[in-house]
Amino acid sequence: MKRAAVVLVLAILFAFVGGVAFAQSGDTLNIGGFVPLTLDLTVTPTVAANNLQLFGTTVDNVVPVAGISIVTNNAAGWELHVYSGTGEGTGASTLNNADGETIGYTVDYTGTGGVATANVGTGGLKVGEDTAVAPLATPETGNLNITYTQTQTFAAGYYSDQLSIVLRAK
Repeated sequence: MKRAAVVLVLAILFAFVGGVAFAQSGDTLNIGGFVPLTLDLTVTPTVAANNLQLFGTTVDNVVPVAGISIVTNNAAGWELHVYSGTGEGTGASTLNNADGETIGYTVDYTGTGGVATANVGTGGLKVGEDTAVAPLATPETGNLNITYTQTQTFAAGYYSDQLSIVLRAK
């Protein structure tokens, strides 16, 4: 009987101490963070941008007017758009002089997803796009070109246009 009482006391003691020793409580913790969008565009004008050779007889004279560098971490890709200061109202991109004389030109981009040469026109022009971007990969580079016809019949004067180049995340 003594032995049974000792076993009973030990069983109760182990049950109580074991329950306390192995008792536990738990909870969950959600962790996370935010990576901001990187959408960097660098436009580097060429020497020809402000010194176009408009006098001559070359048809479809293609001139790189800027180097373009794009860096983004947007996995859905990007779009590159060009807007013309003269093209917005006329529907065609033109170089204009002070007397209202114009020289028509078209624009293209030689980098990833470049589209065919086209007038900037009303509402601008999408000149390039990428639909799948490796985040923060080596910059996408290309040239922004204009194409025009040189002629000796243009009226004298300085001809110009202002281009706005916009990079958008898809």
